[in-house]
Order: sequence, then structure tokens, then C-alpha cells
Amino acid sequence: MSIRPALLSLFLLAVAVFAVRELTPPAPAAPGGRGTSSLASSAPPAAGRPGVQAVTASGVPCTLTELGEESIHTGDLVLVNNWTLYHFPEEQPLESIYEGKTSSYYVRDREVYLAPHALEALNALMDAFQAQGGSKTVNVVAGYRTEAFQRHLFDQSAARSGQAHAEKFVAQPGGSEHHTGLVVDFSILHADGTSEEYRGQGEYAWLNENCHRYGWTVRYGAEKEALTGIADEPWHFRYTGVPHATAMAVEGLCLEEYTAYLKNYPFDGPHLLVECADGKYEIWYCPGTAAYLPDSGGYTVSGNNVDGLIVTCKTE
Repeated sequence: MSIRPALLSLFLLAVAVFAVRELTPPAPAAPGGRGTSSLASSAPPAAGRPGVQAVTASGVPCTLTELGEESIHTGDLVLVNNWTLYHFPEEQPLESIYEGKTSSYYVRDREVYLAPHALEALNALMDAFQAQGGSKTVNVVAGYRTEAFQRHLFDQSAARSGQAHAEKFVAQPGGSEHHTGLVVDFSILHADGTSEEYRGQGEYAWLNENCHRYGWTVRYGAEKEALTGIADEPWHFRYTGVPHATAMAVEGLCLEEYTAYLKNYPFDGPHLLVECADGKYEIWYCPGTAAYLPDSGGYTVSGNNVDGLIVTCKTE
């Protein structure tokens, strides 16, 4: 018996929903309440002093490590919008998509760039799309942008369509996610040379429904415009990593909501546990510039570009 692609996508997302919700620890008991979460970490001694050691409730030994102010503004989870501006680093690793892509999709030209690990995840997503029957018609038309180029785009839009239109559809210079090197915009390129806007419909719905399994999220939905400040853009994909993209898909959260949501999981409280296509992860938030980092094993740390750090530790 065969399962149609759309039904299979819904089934896989349902599995992810079950995994995240079953493994997400409950909120801590209110003061004076009975009991604590079985997934809550023990409170670390002398919290806030670098070098302090502690163990998570799941048994991961950690050491409080000072990472510096810039750490808040770097990583896969940095929030960037018109009121949370990107902090441009002195050096930013980027790779030409043209030079590193697989054969399953197109790219506008040689001058479209992406962070190397995001390019690897893009290749995996597009190869999977083609493997399940998708056509080779997706064209990457935008990636990394400098602040100067974003200003050019904003001013151009304002001149053509008015200031109000530009503010609704184009991010301010410094407020564009494209500065991060973690974003791509898609269009459709047909064999006869014609092109059209990518809407995430028809065969392309598979990409929008399954991109979280490869670390990508559709960043701007019409229902989130009041939070993101950007109108519906089904062609704009942001890399956040598989566990975070999965959690956002399951809970229906945009990045503004998700970075706030993660503050419910401090190191000395219950942690967010996510089971996804890439394995099992334990996630916690640390305010400021010091974070409890695992003493061994695979983990990543990212700032939220506002006030703290998120540690993502693979547990299997």
C-alpha cells in the first residue's frame, strides 16, 4: 500500500509533535506547591561565577563558562528584525552556493552566499525534495546581504512603491535576516526559461511542510505579521538547526515567539527535550554572557541577539 506524499508529511509532523510534547518537561511547581518536575535540573551552586560545575537532571556534567558579549549576537538562533538589529562580525564565514550546491536545484548566479553549515543543510533538503519526486525547478535567488545592499533594496522599494510598502515588505538595513548568512529566498525557474514567484504550493508544499526535518523554517507567515513586522513570504527560509526548527513547527511559533519561549527552560529549571529527525536533544537558556556548557559530547551554543544564550546538547 502506498502513502501519498501529503499524507506522509502530515504523519511525520504528527510523530514530531508527539515526540516534542511528550518529552517537553512541565513547568516548575508554583512556590509552596507539591513536588518538582522529574526533568528539572538541580540548582547550580554559586550560580553566575565562571568555573562552577553542575549536572543537569539527565546527568550531563556542565561548567559555567564566560563567553563574552559578542556571543549573545552570534549563532543559529540570533533574532533579527527591524527592532533587533544584526551585529555584524569582523569576519563571517560564507560559501558560494554555486560552488557548493548539489544538482537538485538552481542558484541565480555565482554571487549568492550562505554559511557553510547552512549550505550543507540546504543541499540535504533539496536532495530529499528531488528524491521524493520533486522537480528540479527551485531557484535560490537570494542569500547573504551586506548592510549597504539591504539599504539599496529598501530605498529602491520606497522609490518605486512608497515608504509604507517598503516598510511592510522589505527589512530595514541591519534588520534583515539575510545579514546572518542563514537565509535563502526561492523562486521557480522552468525549463523554458520562464520564472514565477515561489508560493510553497502544489509539489512545493512538501518543502514547506518538511523543511524543519533539515533545520529550516519558513520564517514569515501571514498569521505572524504583527510579531515579525514582515508580510507573508513563503519563499523565505531561515536555518535554525533541526531540533529548533522541529520545535517551532510543532508549537507553531515564529522565531520572535520561540526565543521568548526558550526562557522558560533555564539551566537551573526544567529543560526542553526534543526528539527529532536528527536525534534527541536537551536545550536550556542562560541569561547574560556566561553559559553552562557540557564538559563533553556534541553541543552548540547560540545567542538570541537580545539578552542571553541557548545551549543545545545532543543526548544520543
